[in-house]
Amino acid sequence: MRYDVTDVALAGARKLTQLDFVANNLANASTTGFKSEHLYYAMTGRSAQEGASLELGPTSTKIDFAQGTLMVTGNTFDLGIEGEGFFTIRTPQGPAYTRNGSFMLNARRELVTAAGDQVMGETGPIVVEGDNVQIGADGTIYADENPVGKIRITVFANPHLLTRSSSGRFLDQAQAGGRAASDYRIAGGYLEMSNVNSVKEMVSMMEIQRAFETYQKIILTITDMDKISTGRIGKLI
Repeated sequence: MRYDVTDVALAGARKLTQLDFVANNLANASTTGFKSEHLYYAMTGRSAQEGASLELGPTSTKIDFAQGTLMVTGNTFDLGIEGEGFFTIRTPQGPAYTRNGSFMLNARRELVTAAGDQVMGETGPIVVEGDNVQIGADGTIYADENPVGKIRITVFANPHLLTRSSSGRFLDQAQAGGRAASDYRIAGGYLEMSNVNSVKEMVSMMEIQRAFETYQKIILTITDMDKISTGRIGKLI
């Protein structure tokens, strides 16, 4: 079977794109609440009777929403979710969803993210007035033993339809089927780490690099064969 050099070059380019995803995962291996993302592609070949070519199938990306390890911090407003769901954040662009539970109080005593965006409760922004703050496993916040709000946790029927945004956040274009979560537990004083498997990503990176090198060798071989064929044809003429 003989492949066209253009098809082989395109396959190599796809490998480089796949490498970008792996590199991004590794770069975010220590980012709180980060979810790894992978690029997949199909590649098929036709037999000599069908014209002997390399056919490149469609590409697809997939975000791995598996839970990361919860790390203890001891900070009152560091929160981790055990189970499915996302914290709901109010941003100037609309609602956003995240597993990064690194929160704090602003000057108005509102629960906010490090960027200053409000963390939404079931009835709106959460204002914490009081000194003795405790957070229950269901997300209810108590200040001086008085409930001041309950953190809104949103779960999605089709999380793969969420789009990734900045700072480890996700956006819903009214397609993912968001609803209030029920099967979860809030761990106060913990943060969820990235779910990136650094060892696995490093292995993938080496495999992709080897495959790309193989494509380069194939391109050189095809080019040399074309030169030889052209030279022989010239001699026959």
